[in-house]
Amino acid sequence: MPVVKKRNQQTESRLLLESDEPVELPPAEIEDGAVVLQFEQFRQYVPELLEALRAGTLAEPVPVMMDGSTFVVHGATRSFWVKLWHSSEERTRIERAQIISCLPSTRGMQVVFDEPDAYADDDDDDYDDEDDFDDDEFDDVDDA
Repeated sequence: MPVVKKRNQQTESRLLLESDEPVELPPAEIEDGAVVLQFEQFRQYVPELLEALRAGTLAEPVPVMMDGSTFVVHGATRSFWVKLWHSSEERTRIERAQIISCLPSTRGMQVVFDEPDAYADDDDDDYDDEDDFDDDEFDDVDDA
């Protein structure tokens, strides 16, 4: 798995997690203050992300980002889009986690239709009736 070294102002090395495949993250140490937020409204969900990262979890690449460094980490009730920087290739200490997005989780949710045939009325089309169309209002329009 490729890892890119980044340097911050204190010249400490941090490894940006990058992969095109899901990455199994081992339980990791992370300080509460190591989380950076894209939007302040995500702050209330930070403890859920910290819990998932401290327990170990699966980080799945976000396909629409196509940067190889944005991952989905699933918590108990939320799915977090994050970038993660580790202090070593063993990934047991996270130096920084940036929350880019935070969405309600839909994992395990099933949609069930009681009567699927009741919703499929192919013969009923509300826009077939020509009486609903008043072409008199277009009489003044020039066809040229």
